[in-house]
Amino acid sequence: MLSTALAALAEYSGKLTGGTIAQLMAWKQNNGPITLEARHRAPAMRKGRMAAFIKFDSQATLDSLHALGVTTGTVAGNVATASIPLEAMAKVTALQGVIAVEAAQPVTMLMDSARRATHVDLLQQGPMQSLQGEEITPLGTGVVISDIDAGLDFTHPALWKMDRSESRLRRVWLQTDTSGEAPAAFGYGTELATPEAILAKGTDMSSYSHATHVLGIAAGADTTGGNPYYGIARDADLVYSNFKDIDVGIPDAIKYAFNYADSMGEPAVVNMSLGTMLGPHDGTSLRDQIADALTGPGHILVGSAGNDGFNSAHVTRTFAGGDTLLVGVGFADAGIGGTPQGLLELWGDVGGSFRVAVCTISKTTGQPVYQSRSYNASRNYSATVTLQKPYDQASGYFTIVTQMSPLNNRPMAHIELHIADYKPGAVVAIMITAEAGQHVHGWTNTTTCCWQQWLPTMDKPDYDYLTTEIAGTGKQIITVGAYTTKSMLLNLKGDTIDNAFVQGDIAPFSAHGPTLDGRMKPDVAAPGAWVAAAFSSYLSENNDSYVTMSSELFNGRRHGYGVYEGTSMAAPQVAGIVATWLQFIPTLTPAQVREALEATAVHDKYTGTEANNVFGYGKIDAYQGLKWLLNTKTGIASVNRDSGCPFVTSNRADGIHILFTQPATRSDITLCDLQGRQVSAVRLNGIATGEEHVLSTSDLPRGVYIVHIATPQAQRSLKVARN
Repeated sequence: MLSTALAALAEYSGKLTGGTIAQLMAWKQNNGPITLEARHRAPAMRKGRMAAFIKFDSQATLDSLHALGVTTGTVAGNVATASIPLEAMAKVTALQGVIAVEAAQPVTMLMDSARRATHVDLLQQGPMQSLQGEEITPLGTGVVISDIDAGLDFTHPALWKMDRSESRLRRVWLQTDTSGEAPAAFGYGTELATPEAILAKGTDMSSYSHATHVLGIAAGADTTGGNPYYGIARDADLVYSNFKDIDVGIPDAIKYAFNYADSMGEPAVVNMSLGTMLGPHDGTSLRDQIADALTGPGHILVGSAGNDGFNSAHVTRTFAGGDTLLVGVGFADAGIGGTPQGLLELWGDVGGSFRVAVCTISKTTGQPVYQSRSYNASRNYSATVTLQKPYDQASGYFTIVTQMSPLNNRPMAHIELHIADYKPGAVVAIMITAEAGQHVHGWTNTTTCCWQQWLPTMDKPDYDYLTTEIAGTGKQIITVGAYTTKSMLLNLKGDTIDNAFVQGDIAPFSAHGPTLDGRMKPDVAAPGAWVAAAFSSYLSENNDSYVTMSSELFNGRRHGYGVYEGTSMAAPQVAGIVATWLQFIPTLTPAQVREALEATAVHDKYTGTEANNVFGYGKIDAYQGLKWLLNTKTGIASVNRDSGCPFVTSNRADGIHILFTQPATRSDITLCDLQGRQVSAVRLNGIATGEEHVLSTSDLPRGVYIVHIATPQAQRSLKVARN
């Protein structure tokens, strides 16, 4: 019997995370997720199984799990994505080699001048081509960019080659689609593996354009007709995965992208503009651990910091002893069935302790009208408490799970609030006490509730520790905050739109770190306010017209370009830049990316001179980052493996900058006018990788010139205009 199996879990609940226990309780109380409320409370439970992450100690334990009917997907290090039969749950947790089980939970998306701000233009601007028309600039050639997202227009010209000869979408995995053949390594969803199949499908979501915009920023290639809304790594190969409404498919999508890249002998960067607020925020969640284990040389993850920078999603207190943290809860909406619902988690120090109570507080007296018992968060306990009027002065219920977490040995409390009929005379609040020196942090799921200082006697929420789980807390992921490069725009209708942000400063929505274990987050900042890129042609005519900048017909469909804002828009800029770095250093590691960011990120009056938890190391500089990597990482194998030329050039006000991407014994550089008359010449000897030479053009008359660059490996003739 299922109920008997779930009841037996009490003995082994120390291996289940608090959120997992809460979902199992909701499932049991509703005899399976039939109602809308049950689906909301137990999103990991589907058809008698639980989608989850499992941490285990050995292959023998993994074999034992399979024998119990557990199916596993991605395995990285000692963490696996899994589907667990609910009737086998007690036996799974009883296995000695099972260390922790974490149920899947919902995740949400995190939503022209940007290229100049990041100095991508110095990699892309002229001279771009040889006289023979060959591209020689860093455009992500021979690199895979993958996006895990929703709402991609597979037909958009931004995803085609620059000459529109073919689509660059090499693989599409629709985890939510059951109409076709699944990828063999994962066994679910539908894989589209040919251009014909991808284009015939068209899109994964006709009402959404998030992925189209994100991938257009990272790799949009459409410059036809002078279109200014193109992206960064315009020659990269593209892989796309959507995901189910829970997070367990995300590591599978990461693995899927890396598997394809490995099969092609290419490095890859995966963008994740998504996240969730609930979790330990210290890199110990099993989803963070498995994502970290999937990274390595040529396998880079980039994620968005989150958009809760001005949301009241975090509260903390360092206790003096005898004091109380009292913080109100505000609900996002009326909830399901008219009962407001809220999800929140509290986390303490490693090996520490605190106590927590749920209460309603009188707006008039500031005193509790109802107060639950005080729960010790360091002890394993779970309960659903029903409130009754008039005795409790409120109705509804709340669920609480406390434990010393198996993830990190921190005391935690997972609380689900379903409290009604306490208004107008009271507000819902959480009351926390702890011994002197203890620290407690609390986060809310901002889609359901947030912290509120309803009364002067209550604690005030802050705006730190808000980088999201998945994209903003992992130890190997490159997390990106958003700053403002455009505060005003003119849309296609001629309307002026102003977001009132300060140009150059951090966007107000960009989430601040650090992580709970003290690591700096975000790692770097990129433009994220009013970033222009591709829009899906599958949106209805009026959908998103408010921010549409232009549109054109291509293959019988009207494809748009427009602006969104969010850290979702900042992350793919960094992903695209990292792809251009991988083009020259395909074995680049996450640690080396961070080194380059630390050494070359731009500092100004907004970032300050020191790294911090708002801008990270500063504002990303694509050109200086590549130059630094080539100077310092020459020991990495296969430098410039597929770049096609041992140098890149950019035409600037002070002259033509020639950046050598491979060592050379010599290089002869000559400058001639269009009549072939030599204007200047120079020979360089003993050139090192990363060395830069500036050919001055400041004294030349206006006109067009020919630059000829020759090394033993290659030679190119370039057109350059002196304006």
